[in-house]
Amino acid sequence: MPELSRFFGIVIGIFYREHGRPHFHAVYGEYKAVIDIESGDTLSGQLPKRAHALVAEWYTRHKAELLEKLGTGASSQGVKENRAAGVNHMNYDVIEAEYVSGFVVRLRFRDGTVGEVDLQAELTGPIFEPLRNLEFFRQFRVHPEFHTLVWPNDADFAPEFLHQRARVTA
Repeated sequence: MPELSRFFGIVIGIFYREHGRPHFHAVYGEYKAVIDIESGDTLSGQLPKRAHALVAEWYTRHKAELLEKLGTGASSQGVKENRAAGVNHMNYDVIEAEYVSGFVVRLRFRDGTVGEVDLQAELTGPIFEPLRNLEFFRQFRVHPEFHTLVWPNDADFAPEFLHQRARVTA
């Protein structure tokens, strides 16, 4: 799911199985920011001044929808229970992904970590149910702006979530 909106070169998204306070991600070229959904404050990262203004305008128009999504769907899995933990957004972009076997994917992250993640136990809930079919599971790709695994049905995992669960192999 991560992508919610795309405008003027800016991409807005929310991940499933996310951590920290309810937030969305804004990407503009090589710039990234994490924006708090309840306040609109930037939690981490930065955007150029004009892109930041456009994101702030988008946020103002879509805040109610974002709060609704958190209450009923996408990001509420994994966000609500970790609300108090705060947001810890390191640069854990997935830059390469390769199918290994079963529900295991080998990932290479921007920070240099290479590891395998077994996602079988994580495939619960309506969005992840189709991924229990191995043929469908193998259809993952790395999202070009959000640098995480995504599937054709819009299922995804936050890159920090994947990094945290990676069993380092190199």
